[in-house]
Amino acid sequence: MTNVLTPSAKPFVEQVAMTKGRLLRIGYRADGMDSILASVELPVEVLEQGIAGGLELVTTIRPSGEIVSQIFGSSGLALEGPHSSVPIDRLVSQTVDSDRLRLEELPTSELSGLLRSLEASIEHVRTALAERA
Repeated sequence: MTNVLTPSAKPFVEQVAMTKGRLLRIGYRADGMDSILASVELPVEVLEQGIAGGLELVTTIRPSGEIVSQIFGSSGLALEGPHSSVPIDRLVSQTVDSDRLRLEELPTSELSGLLRSLEASIEHVRTALAERA
């Protein structure tokens, strides 16, 4: 019986050079070597759709007024890196910026709807504050 060590496999992802579209090569390489043990080439869009299908974007508002968005995996756990946080007043300010409103040709009825939603939100916060007093 010969005692031959088999190299362990390490996963890899690399972009394949091509002129049209983007492909990723995904597979396994022998650890410490460049030789590919197994691989498949797929369009980036297929991978993105497959991965996104198992992800959930969850957006919450912190009591401080920050809106936080995080990505949760199919396991239900938040992914470490991807998240964003922005103050609610900055989002509202960006939304009602006069240049943006002119470009989007937003009807007055939509702005009125935004105002009603914000006023209802303010009332919820006032109620919560009154309950704590």
